Amino acid sequence: MKKQIVKISLMSLMIGSLTLVGCSKKGCTDPNANNYNSKAKKEDPDNPCTYDAVIEEYPGMTTTEVDYNGTTYTQITGTITQNNTLDATTDWLISGGVFVDNGVTLTIAAGTTIHAANDGTTPFLSITQGGMINACGTASYPIIFTPASPNPMPGDWGGIIVNGFATINSGTTAEGEGGTGIYGGSNDSDNSGSLCYIRVEYAGKILGTDNELNGFSFNGVGSGTTVHHLQAYRGSDDGFEFFGGTVNIKHCVSTGNQDDSFDWTQGWRGKGQFLVVEQNADAGDRGFEGDNNSSNNNATPVSNPTLSNITLIGSDDGDASNQGMKLRVGTKGSFYNCIVTGFPKRGIQVEHDATISNMNNENLVMSNSIVDNANPFVFTSSAGNDTIVTNMFIDVLNNNTTATDGSITTFLNGLIGTSTNNAFDPTTVDSWFEAASYIGAIESGNDWTLPWTRSL
Repeated sequence: MKKQIVKISLMSLMIGSLTLVGCSKKGCTDPNANNYNSKAKKEDPDNPCTYDAVIEEYPGMTTTEVDYNGTTYTQITGTITQNNTLDATTDWLISGGVFVDNGVTLTIAAGTTIHAANDGTTPFLSITQGGMINACGTASYPIIFTPASPNPMPGDWGGIIVNGFATINSGTTAEGEGGTGIYGGSNDSDNSGSLCYIRVEYAGKILGTDNELNGFSFNGVGSGTTVHHLQAYRGSDDGFEFFGGTVNIKHCVSTGNQDDSFDWTQGWRGKGQFLVVEQNADAGDRGFEGDNNSSNNNATPVSNPTLSNITLIGSDDGDASNQGMKLRVGTKGSFYNCIVTGFPKRGIQVEHDATISNMNNENLVMSNSIVDNANPFVFTSSAGNDTIVTNMFIDVLNNNTTATDGSITTFLNGLIGTSTNNAFDPTTVDSWFEAASYIGAIESGNDWTLPWTRSL
């Protein structure tokens, strides 16, 4: 009996030992860790869990150190809830939507580069209502937003979105495309901060039909916001888009963007001066696409920008909708000292009865401009009937010069060149404008696009 008891005891020990060995695989058991092992049953003290290094020096901003394409970045995610400054000595990376919260100011120093991750998210920077951005580079040290990719492509990320409290005509407030924030209100002098000498590259991510992000999106942004010297470079959608509001812009360049270069809707009533469009032969839609409201062409406040010193240079990408300006669905506006050339379809198209009525009532005016383009002026009724105009017999289209063969823009050298023949002094319209009594945006000998912009 004694021997039998000993045998059973030994057998029990052997079974217990086997059970222990079979369940003792060690490793990292935390699913949030970099080296998580789903088969591990217990922690391995010799190989503990590892995590991206959390950086503690930026309170209110979720930052981690990540290695991406051989570079160590300080990655920002989520919502910034306290004032912070991004400096030029750090390699910054944004992943997913990064939001600047209400009451918070994000400052970006001159010379800073911010990269967008290629990690399956849709990176973008959104300034929410009540948030502020103070991002001012210089001509020598611009602020650059670009993909963290050795071979960047249009649409790699979502661009910069600013949401303000200014009025729109699609409701009291609206939701930005791509879930980028609420905008709109009643404060047309709202101040969302300052953006100057910034270059946004390869943005304009398309998320779906009528759900697209741009290089720069100004959503209900007020006139207290300072905007000048911006370039939207080779985006897959619009370079600059304005959803209502009253923000004013100067010295802005849209280069090689695949949809519209400047686009407005929902009642934008800002001013603009020294605006440049250069299309690329691979893709491009309209230089300007100006809308009021497609659901209600007479919705108020009516889109009514005042723009002067414009150079729009098109390129033939084979798209029949490639036009210098398409002004439609009831927009108003005043355009002075414009050059429009190189668009294969039409120079200026005024479309829909409400828009044509605005023109006939002198609430949509183009004057002192050069349209050197096939089909310089086309008027299209809501029924789709075209009237093509090649000479200026309509009073509201005054002091314009037209041609169809490029013969009157021979003074242009690329983007550079202006004409003083029949030019207009925009300071007589509003003191916000600079004295620039010439047609076009860039004078020979005064190339304000150097050295901070990129060319095609």
